[in-house]
Amino acid sequence: MAAKKTAADKPVETVEAVELPDADAELTAAKAEAVEEGIKVEHNGKTYVVPSPLDYPVDVVFADNDFEAVRIVLGEDQWQEYRRTRPTIRDFQLFNEKINKASGN
Repeated sequence: MAAKKTAADKPVETVEAVELPDADAELTAAKAEAVEEGIKVEHNGKTYVVPSPLDYPVDVVFADNDFEAVRIVLGEDQWQEYRRTRPTIRDFQLFNEKINKASGN
């Protein structure tokens, strides 16, 4: 009599990890859009306020790189404040990620 096949006899498929969206960040961004408020982004002990994505200056669409886009989104005063912290490329990448996450992107 042949042995009965079990689930353990079947090959195992590997599943690639998928990053799930941050529901809290998306909700905060949606609320900010609804009431046209800024979104607070904490970074290195400082608080920056960025507009909700629908209130970004249209020039952000024409930005050639992330540096230019963040500068436009922050506005010149906050950009200069950030620059005074003497950030590294690594720091900028983290800051850019925080802005994107807070904006629901």
